[in-house]
Amino acid sequence: MIKILRALINIVVSIIELLLTFRLIFMFLTVNPETPFVAWLYRVTAPLVAPFAKILPNWKFSGFVVDFATVAALIVFALAGGLLLIVFSYSRKAPAPVAVPPDA
Repeated sequence: MIKILRALINIVVSIIELLLTFRLIFMFLTVNPETPFVAWLYRVTAPLVAPFAKILPNWKFSGFVVDFATVAALIVFALAGGLLLIVFSYSRKAPAPVAVPPDA
């Protein structure tokens, strides 16, 4: 059961990280947000980035945009996924008894 849960956590966190990475790249390159895929991506990732949007502003330089809210979301979700994997890595089994050699 723990292996299935760990695999599920890995899959979910990997998908979130992939979507946020695409968002970061598209924001950096200032891709047209009206294209269907980019609009869908921004709509799906907006709730993931929203907690960080007011804290960290975008940084614009020579036509490029660095979205620090997305960078913060990437870091936080990676850390949260890692912590969940650590929590679910411990088995609930009792430790095996240690064999004690008989006295000679």
